[in-house]
Amino acid sequence: MFRSKAFIRFFSSGLQALALQVLGSIFFYIISVYLSKDSFGAISWMNALSIFVTTILGFGLEQVVIRRIAASQRSDWAAAAFLFHSLTTFFVTLGVLLLLSLVLHDNIYQALPWFFIAQGLLFLGVPLKQFLNAKEKFTPYGIIAIISNSLRVCGAFYLITIHQLQVRSVVMVMIGTAGAELLALLMYVITKTDFSFKFQFRAYKKLLKEATAQYVSVIFDMSLSRMDWLLLGFMASKTVLADYSFAYRAYELSRLPMLVIAPVILPRLSRLMALKPSNQLQEQVNSFNTVELLLAMLLPLVLNILWTPVVGMITGGKYGAANATEFLILSLCIPLQFFINLLWSLSFSVKKYKAVSSVTVICATTNIALNLILIPLLNGIGSAVAFLITNILQAVLYYRLVNENIMHISSRPFVILLPAALAGWFITASINIHFLFRLLLGIVFYLLIALISKQLSSRNIQNSKQFLAQ
Repeated sequence: MFRSKAFIRFFSSGLQALALQVLGSIFFYIISVYLSKDSFGAISWMNALSIFVTTILGFGLEQVVIRRIAASQRSDWAAAAFLFHSLTTFFVTLGVLLLLSLVLHDNIYQALPWFFIAQGLLFLGVPLKQFLNAKEKFTPYGIIAIISNSLRVCGAFYLITIHQLQVRSVVMVMIGTAGAELLALLMYVITKTDFSFKFQFRAYKKLLKEATAQYVSVIFDMSLSRMDWLLLGFMASKTVLADYSFAYRAYELSRLPMLVIAPVILPRLSRLMALKPSNQLQEQVNSFNTVELLLAMLLPLVLNILWTPVVGMITGGKYGAANATEFLILSLCIPLQFFINLLWSLSFSVKKYKAVSSVTVICATTNIALNLILIPLLNGIGSAVAFLITNILQAVLYYRLVNENIMHISSRPFVILLPAALAGWFITASINIHFLFRLLLGIVFYLLIALISKQLSSRNIQNSKQFLAQ
């Protein structure tokens, strides 16, 4: 029973992650290779700014809606309220950006409304997607997103074939596929679910009030992942931004397993934490954390061994060695992100909104300050260092919050597995053999340490299965 349920949940959630991360990364990889670094840097900056704006417009409702619907069948109205909010804020903001484009005649600001439309159409689909995810119906949106993102990749190839790949044509492909995705999602929700479009203003106000504490957290949380791009766009060249954004997208893609896991564990924890956590649940969560970190530590070890030879080969030397240092530093954040996601999910499931907001504001402010200091000194490497320091701070603060107020989470996996992964990388880097042999040696060394230290054990695996089966 567990195998079938768990497989369906992770497969369905994985469809969304595959579409959004893998196919999305392929699209940006294609345009990064065939466009100049200046053009790719400009696209990265406008896309990052558009994502940041839509995050601000979301008002923190995304997480609140999924928690409400997952916790109670009587809260389906929250999705309709979120949809009304999204439509209103989208059209108001689009009008403002169009007016600004008439005043500011720089090419970047002329193109910005179009990039906002592309992201805004995806933003309009978020309430519908969260409605399905809260009910653990991951497959429909996963299939829709795979089709729309596949069309986006095909559109990029078509533009290359007809020699029309440029900033303007790229954004037209993004708008067309985003519109098709929204239309398909809307059609599914209308015909296959009991989604109600009935809007109640009093309920909407209640939802906004609940999201207020989380809103600041969401804005600052977004600044953790995109403020470095925005500041690099202002303080460094577009070429520097292109190198950094390429490495950052690879880092985001490497977090794919976490993106598969996250929408599965949040609704589950929202249900389980509604009651007083038992010792058995605490043990299961700790085992799950150990197994999760075992994978998370392995990822940067593997990816850094492969980065320079493989990325250099597939990009014709355009990227790879040129941004290996940026990727090395960013990849150290992968296990931290897995750990932070679990701690955040625990905190959010018990409504520690103010505490979560405080952690996020502190970390985001630190990240901005570090970027302002380090970008003039180190360019893209400075942004990567700032991001790593911020992730460490965020993990420490969430760890303290959870251990003091929710349940005890052991730090032992970090203490054992992180040095093992680092040692594996340093040892293999010093050996002058083919990179595939270095890869095999690094993996074997790491897994041996995990077995000897009993981090990789049947007990941890079994407890993790029981946690996911609930």
